[in-house]
Amino acid sequence: MITELNDIEARVLGSLVEKSLTTPESYPLSLNSLVAACNQKTSRDPVLALEEPVVAQALHALIERSLAGRIHEPGSRVPKFMHHAEILLDGADAKTIATICVLLLRGPQTAGEIKTRTDRLCEFASSAEVESLLQDMSLRAEPWVVKLPRQAGQKESRWRQLFTGGPSAVPAANPVAAPAAAQPAIDRVAELEKRVAALEEAVKRIVPA
Repeated sequence: MITELNDIEARVLGSLVEKSLTTPESYPLSLNSLVAACNQKTSRDPVLALEEPVVAQALHALIERSLAGRIHEPGSRVPKFMHHAEILLDGADAKTIATICVLLLRGPQTAGEIKTRTDRLCEFASSAEVESLLQDMSLRAEPWVVKLPRQAGQKESRWRQLFTGGPSAVPAANPVAAPAAAQPAIDRVAELEKRVAALEEAVKRIVPA
């Protein structure tokens, strides 16, 4: 079964993977450095402003699932953290890890965008090579990525990772207006109105006007 991550866990894991490849001299990361990596204004979509406790909680969840690890380096006063994305991706190669990394950090992208944005992480010969890899990942028994319907005005289709949501989370090509979906909310409002009316009646009996 595919491992599911929430959005914060995905940002934390993606940031650890990125820094392990782009700044190996300062990796593993302290919690403070990891927060800065998660919140940086470049190579992130969306840009976030996560507080340290939120990042720490996501990091703890990753450690519990063996997707990250804590180490104490000799002479260091603070623990540092490293990723284990190879466990998430069944020991995948560097190109697969780099591709999933940029998808975790920057959301849906075209094969051409992925090629450009993975230049510092690995080396693809062409966008066609990226597309081929994405196709392979989408044809797994439990797919890691899915190709989104091409939207009006777009020349290429975008791909998104599925670790933060299964295929059912992918927007439909022609979403249907959903008045029925709003019905439960309407029912809850009606129920609350009934309860308020009952409470008002009870108060009137306790405290006569």
